[in-house]
Amino acid sequence: MENSHKEYNTSSEKMQVAFRIEPEFQNKIPPISEDEFRQLRENILTAGEVYEPLVVWDGMLVDGHNRWKVIQEFPEVKWRTREMDFADKWAAFEWMYKNQLGRRNLTDEQRTYMIGKMYEARKKSVGGQVGNNNASKRKDQNGPIVTRNRTYEQLADELSVGDTTIKRAEKFTKGVDALREVSPEAADKVLNGKADITKAEVQAIGKMESEEVQETIKKILNPPTDEEKRKQRKVGAKISRVSTETDEDRERMARIEAIVKDMYDPTTAPEFTIDLLIEDIELNGQTYVELLDNTLNDRSNLVTNKNKPAILAAINKVVDGILKVRDSI
Repeated sequence: MENSHKEYNTSSEKMQVAFRIEPEFQNKIPPISEDEFRQLRENILTAGEVYEPLVVWDGMLVDGHNRWKVIQEFPEVKWRTREMDFADKWAAFEWMYKNQLGRRNLTDEQRTYMIGKMYEARKKSVGGQVGNNNASKRKDQNGPIVTRNRTYEQLADELSVGDTTIKRAEKFTKGVDALREVSPEAADKVLNGKADITKAEVQAIGKMESEEVQETIKKILNPPTDEEKRKQRKVGAKISRVSTETDEDRERMARIEAIVKDMYDPTTAPEFTIDLLIEDIELNGQTYVELLDNTLNDRSNLVTNKNKPAILAAINKVVDGILKVRDSI
């Protein structure tokens, strides 16, 4: 994939002809923190050169925008470029995200986002999906890449994660991107792992109405205090906060609260009928399924092919318990 190296050192004139900066590439990777940038600058100045080359494709800077900022600030440092060949911009984007996965000390949220963006880019790149007639155009150092498996299966295998991790990462990524369109500050806070919000809630942002998105942003930028959280707690709070976003789920929560209230206040309890018993059973089952799904979603980094047998064994153990209760009736 690598075609050539070009080295430039101190001349501002030479720097101008090396490549061009395109916002589409410059803004693809979430920005590093101010502390990370200061550390990068310090490392470069201490060494007197940029060890890792800036990656250029088709005359555009693909990787190294932060290093380039330091070079412009201190043109005396030595640096070089590496020209690479990609089938299209989506293949370049995929390489960028994969490169970041292996380079940076990422938060769990940043890692999930990078995986989701890799999946998005691979699907759009020529040769990225099964049956794409342009597959032969996509190449790596060992020759053409022809995708035979589904895109998410192929990517899951490459990253040694479960298929569901890829699918959930895509939803999470779409949620972050939708959030960034409205509030870049909130999106960065989510990716830095500093927002009081679950991955499932982030996934839901892409389908929210504008008013709901604004409420979510307020929650991210102005999280409630511990005292406010205690006041907000209600019976059944363990159910995913996302699941209460619809009228149907709010109604379900109200019914659960009413049932629990009756358990502690016998004077208000209505006559318990078969319909109420069936409703109890269904509500308990739905609640557990939601909790399990959100637990797996929030811990998606552990849902790997290696861990899948143990996870399935634990779930099957619960299923066996339910079956025993059913068979005892």
